[in-house]
Amino acid sequence: MKKHCLLLFFITLFYFSCGQGQQDAYVLLISFDGFRADYLDRYNTPNFDTFIKNGVGAVGMKPSFVTKTFPNHYSIATGMYAENHGLVGNHFYDPVLDENYTMSDRSKVEDPKFYGGEPIWVTAEKQGVKTASYFWVGSEAPIKGVYPSRWKRYDHDFPFEARIDSVADWFSLPVSERPRLCLLYFHEPDGAGHDFGPVSPETGRMVTHMDSIFGIIVEKMSNLDIYPQLNIIAVSDHGMAEISSDRTVNLSDYTDIGAVIQEGSGPYAMLYSESEGEVEKVVVALKKAPHISVFLKKEIPDRFHFKNHYRIKEALLLAEEGWYIKNQAISSSDTAGAYVPAGGTHGYDNILMSMHTLFAAGGPDFQNGIISEPFENIHLYPMIAHILDIEPNPEIDGKIDNIRHLLR
Repeated sequence: MKKHCLLLFFITLFYFSCGQGQQDAYVLLISFDGFRADYLDRYNTPNFDTFIKNGVGAVGMKPSFVTKTFPNHYSIATGMYAENHGLVGNHFYDPVLDENYTMSDRSKVEDPKFYGGEPIWVTAEKQGVKTASYFWVGSEAPIKGVYPSRWKRYDHDFPFEARIDSVADWFSLPVSERPRLCLLYFHEPDGAGHDFGPVSPETGRMVTHMDSIFGIIVEKMSNLDIYPQLNIIAVSDHGMAEISSDRTVNLSDYTDIGAVIQEGSGPYAMLYSESEGEVEKVVVALKKAPHISVFLKKEIPDRFHFKNHYRIKEALLLAEEGWYIKNQAISSSDTAGAYVPAGGTHGYDNILMSMHTLFAAGGPDFQNGIISEPFENIHLYPMIAHILDIEPNPEIDGKIDNIRHLLR
């Protein structure tokens, strides 16, 4: 069956390369959460390998900082860095709203006041192009008063193949109802990477399983009438790095931080305080701590594009790759805070190759056989807008010229 699927895919991609039958272009954007760029080389991925051989790929795609799920899915959707779209973490405190945003709270996830920028589905819908989303970050909220024409509320346990069938059904609707852009999300291999680490037999098996899921996607899409007009783009939000319990940083070993509030733990954390000057005092002391970089907000390197938003706190702590900043709120006793999840995590410096992600694309609007150098994920928004022939939001950070070489 797998050989048949790959042969079918090779033939249909050849059909794409001939540029036949193209009218309105369609796009299927797929995210495989936590799919590190080098998984393609490290593990068995025959479907991705064939797809890239006949389409385009990249050495890696550079995520936006912070290298977390919600900020990066929303950067892909909006073409903006987190400092501009405002989703600065999976969890954060908004001092203006005096509310906490967390990805596990449905009332927050579905509230448009937390989302800045303009997602690609909003841009498209405003210009009369129908869209659909299966679990993409932000699509469950009426951002600028707009939902995708079709969308699903997140259900972690909903079967992968059922998600694919729904997308195939959407692409089979009558033209007047049919979305020209569909976004599809899978939470693996992120879960395996967290549980077992990026370099493990268990993660390898999950990566190969997700490769087979991708093969099913391509096979089912190839049976659709729109397939000659369909561009498939497979991406991820972040990579994964190994962690261990013997590589931790306990902030209280270096200073008393009782007067400040720690937001986040693990690869990075932010500090703020209701008392003026307290964060500065703590930062001076923590700059002497090993295995972390400590920045006042004004000192955060420009390359992170992570300082010009009020939700970004007074100081940023960033751990070295593989090191883990403990949650100070539970680190004051001998036992609390001692546990660090074995396996892997993400949130580190986005320049690290371990944080870089999958990128693979194929279809009538893409070149054949090109492997690009790494590029930033903010450039996907203008690329998709170009393929759909819609006018992009002028406030984006992404630039199509940075990835135009991948397009016909």
